[in-house]
Amino acid sequence: MVSLVMLVLITLFVVSSLNLSMSDLRIVGNLQSKMALRQGAQQAIETVLSNANNFTTPTAQTITVNGIAFAITTPKCLGTSPAQGYTAVNNITLYDTLWLVSASATDTVTGASATIDQGVAIRLPTNYCP
Repeated sequence: MVSLVMLVLITLFVVSSLNLSMSDLRIVGNLQSKMALRQGAQQAIETVLSNANNFTTPTAQTITVNGIAFAITTPKCLGTSPAQGYTAVNNITLYDTLWLVSASATDTVTGASATIDQGVAIRLPTNYCP
């Protein structure tokens, strides 16, 4: 009888350990998915930043990274200031413009989601900050 009770207690201990391990595995898997999404969002933002046309005529777009579509909001101009150290040549004045770019996505398999906001300063001619 004592061995039967001990066997039941050991079985309960093993089952509870298994449940704890499975929940830990799910937590780590979700964290890994979230980190992969964040890295993909950063790569999508870098793709937008690598093309100056995205700031001369800003539009929203979708960029696919590693099979996941990232929604890029329309780059938003936050302000401008005249660039220091330049003189007006041929009626062209350069401005330092400040922009906000956001990327977001949701993994359809895990349900993890990530949104990255990044600011950037770009030197552009006048009238490129709507």
